[in-house]
Amino acid sequence: MARLPEDAESRRQAAINSEYRSLGPIVDEYGMLTPRGKQRIPPELQTEYISPVKPIVKSDEEDNLLEEPVIDPTVSDSGNISEYGTGAPTYTAPTQTAEEIATQAETTAAAAERLDAFNTLSQRYTQYGLGGLADVIRKLVIEGASEATITFALQESPEYKERFKANTARLAKGLAVLKPNEYIAVEDSYRQALRAYGLTQFDNDAYVSRFIENDVSPTELNARIQLATDRVMNAAPQVRNTLINFYGLTDVDLIAYTLDPKGQLPAIEKQISTAEIGAAAARQGFQQVDRGNAEYLRSLGVTQEQAIKGFSDIASILPTATKLTDIYRDGLEGYGLEQAQQEVFGQLASERRKRERLSAAETATFGGKSGMNATSLDRPSYKGQI
Repeated sequence: MARLPEDAESRRQAAINSEYRSLGPIVDEYGMLTPRGKQRIPPELQTEYISPVKPIVKSDEEDNLLEEPVIDPTVSDSGNISEYGTGAPTYTAPTQTAEEIATQAETTAAAAERLDAFNTLSQRYTQYGLGGLADVIRKLVIEGASEATITFALQESPEYKERFKANTARLAKGLAVLKPNEYIAVEDSYRQALRAYGLTQFDNDAYVSRFIENDVSPTELNARIQLATDRVMNAAPQVRNTLINFYGLTDVDLIAYTLDPKGQLPAIEKQISTAEIGAAAARQGFQQVDRGNAEYLRSLGVTQEQAIKGFSDIASILPTATKLTDIYRDGLEGYGLEQAQQEVFGQLASERRKRERLSAAETATFGGKSGMNATSLDRPSYKGQI
């Protein structure tokens, strides 16, 4: 390697020209000397900030001063601070004034601030799932836009609106628009609940967006999921079949129907309760207990357990009651399924008296004990138990 010329001016010029051939290793992206630069550049030529100057044309003797390849000083990577306003850094000439040094320092600080803004915003929007907006952010940062201006511009982009599309529907319904961090937190709550119960088929953007746009709270979603799993998925086949028959659903639709945020949770709970009552009646052979009949019993506060017990008792006495009704039709009021339900579930004394008169007539006619007295139909009140 050739020696540096002896006079100081030649050495300074040689060092400056050498800088243009190995800019990267000697000066960092902020225009500061690297450890290598401090080793390679004579102390009298080192300054705190490196300002742009035109390189001096190198001499033939300087060709072999450095072995590194020539690098174009105007080229920078996407994260290089020069892209945000400093230009190509070089060594400060001895003739640079204090004012010029101060200006250079301000320029470098401003560029560093822009780079920091870019890194912060790009990281934030990557967390939102919008890493593709990095180029837009870079352009706005270089143009000197404020963070508020950049945020507004990004929120108007098609990518942003698609990512947080439920906010558009919420706004149309008069609901508050969720901030990105709030939106993502609610999404995470929904997905965790669905996965916990194994309902991965509903863990998708379409369903999650519907929950958000209909303002379904995580607590309500958990209640819906428990309802779907405990009283639909894990229910007896007869309950599911009755729910399908009463409300025109298919077996595949049952869980989706329960989770559908457009359906009001109290209404869905009532429909499932109605199906449970209808299934309890069907188990005892009372297929004639239709949706209207079951809904009426539910309105009285009859639960699934009460329906199972009540229809079991009715089944034990109704055959005898029906036979006696045929025998004494000319003199006594009849007693059938409707009267039995009114006595058992509605606690109507008038219906109990009809059964007792038929029982007394049987005893008077045939002697012995009436078949209808074998089972007592007296029940505690069902009213108000929902």
